Amino acid sequence: MSITATHADYDKHIATWNKLDDVCSGQEVIKEKGTVYLPKPNLFKSKNDPEGEARFAEYLEGAIFPGVTSRTLASHIGLAFGKTPVFNQPSELEYLERNADGAGRSIYQVAQRATRLINRNYRCGVYVDYPNVKPSQNRAEDALKGAFPMIHIIKASAIKDWDYIVVGNQKKLSFVKILETVKSRDGFTVKTEDQYRILHLKKTDTGFIYQIEVQKKNENGDWFKDKEFTPVDYHGKPWDYIPFTFCGAMDNSEEINTPPLYELGAMELSYYKSTADVEESAFIVGQPTLCLPTITTDQYELLKKEGAGVGSRTGIPTDAKFIQAEKNGLAYERMNDKWNQMKELGARLIEVGSANKTATQADNENSVQHSVLSLVVANVSEALTNALRWCAKFAMANHDLKVDELGFTIAQDFNKPKYDANRSKLIYEACLAGDLPMYVWYHYEQTGTFPEDKWEDILMKIEKRNDGTQGE
Repeated sequence: MSITATHADYDKHIATWNKLDDVCSGQEVIKEKGTVYLPKPNLFKSKNDPEGEARFAEYLEGAIFPGVTSRTLASHIGLAFGKTPVFNQPSELEYLERNADGAGRSIYQVAQRATRLINRNYRCGVYVDYPNVKPSQNRAEDALKGAFPMIHIIKASAIKDWDYIVVGNQKKLSFVKILETVKSRDGFTVKTEDQYRILHLKKTDTGFIYQIEVQKKNENGDWFKDKEFTPVDYHGKPWDYIPFTFCGAMDNSEEINTPPLYELGAMELSYYKSTADVEESAFIVGQPTLCLPTITTDQYELLKKEGAGVGSRTGIPTDAKFIQAEKNGLAYERMNDKWNQMKELGARLIEVGSANKTATQADNENSVQHSVLSLVVANVSEALTNALRWCAKFAMANHDLKVDELGFTIAQDFNKPKYDANRSKLIYEACLAGDLPMYVWYHYEQTGTFPEDKWEDILMKIEKRNDGTQGE
């Protein structure tokens, strides 16, 4: 089998991933695709334009792609990261706050990228790598080598193949093939070439060892093994598993399902086609047409030769009148129907000036949208926490840390709290009665939320106030 072979599930879903990528890229990309997303009507063909290219160009120009899906995605990211994620890390991994993937993205931006890709393509890959260098004796030596573990977020379309084995009663990732694009500069010329990075487990007498293989093309275009090496942890021991995980919308397994934004993207493409039909219809019915009901053959030949003009300085040698097609609102109605459907599917998150809704309606609608987003960010949090443990295994002598020492958590309470005057009054009365510290009321007045203190801390503050040591 060729190195370029792809997984059956990849072949099944790649067209959907590419379509959602195009939709989220906006109108320019969609229009560049021409007939891919806007079929050319057969009626556009004519004697002077056999392929209908000229009329299709006008048809394409009139189409409108509003970018609802991409803006909804941006709203989702804004909601998910409205609060800064909680990042607990030892000093050895503090650099991840500035550069987590080797390209200058912080771990927060890495998390945003993963969330964005999952909404578009259902899943992404989270992979931790380390330079192929000998283990360092200390952090200063690591810095001299530039040897830091990095967290890479891999697009679904770049993960060409994967496989699992069963060891005992556990399913274990045994093979991942990633397509990479490598750039090199020669003066003012930039050259790009593809290569495959293959992560696999090699069976040995004592178990399995994780290895990396890089395949490149030679001058003849044939693939060859450029290098192969065995990564080791901080203690110089090889890994017995691959530091890679899939991160998905439903769970962090290899299973693939429908991307969260698929229905919205499909509806926006349908809306795009409708706008082209509406503009075409408006042009046709909006133009008065010259009608010559009693024209003779001689008069027709004369008009063919001389042409027909309209106005006080020209005339037509026969009776003439203007006719105009009746207004057809069906296409416009269908376009509006699709716009309303898009709002129901998620575009309402960016809608300005929407109609007033009851609290129950708003809560129900938010729960539908946010339940999907909550699950996505929960999976991203879990995948990045695993990635941090792999980073620690590369960079630290002791990587068996608790969650409060090493972890990454994205908040899932997306609904912005609303200030309630009655609740504020009750909190104030509880503070006066000594049941709460006064700062709880002050915090609610300022933010509309309760402070995130533990109950033990609240009790301690009450005790300090009662014994006169508050503020010490």
